[in-house]
Amino acid sequence: MSRGGDVKDELTPEEALRRIAEVDRRTRRPARVVGLLYAVVGLGTIVYWPVMFLGPAWSRAAAGVAWIILTVLFVGYLGGMKVQDPKVTWANKSNGPVTISYVALVVIVFVFGAFFQPDDPGGGWSAALIALSLCASVPPFYAAWRVLRAER
Repeated sequence: MSRGGDVKDELTPEEALRRIAEVDRRTRRPARVVGLLYAVVGLGTIVYWPVMFLGPAWSRAAAGVAWIILTVLFVGYLGGMKVQDPKVTWANKSNGPVTISYVALVVIVFVFGAFFQPDDPGGGWSAALIALSLCASVPPFYAAWRVLRAER
């Protein structure tokens, strides 16, 4: 006999395990994807700023387009998540440590590149820009690490 037209009163152990595995997959996958997206944002941050301040015009345009696409994908995926994960919520909190530190570090990199770039950037200035870019990538990498290592 069935309830609601498609649920059996009794499940076989194999069916129960299959359904449990499916629910488990649906709850773990979105958080893993978000963790990987945070890692991609971290890598993108390392590449984006040196390209924007040291690369030729075509590479700056490509980096800008890639950054916009990454942002749309990231925000779209977070908005479309059906399962709320506590670590993802923590990492994505607008007044949380990840967001505040990332925004602050990105502003520092931008100010350094936009206002302190010499006409002919040498190795020291370029190394400082890369070091600042690495520092700015720490918050998204930390968020990725926290989301991906969380027990679910």
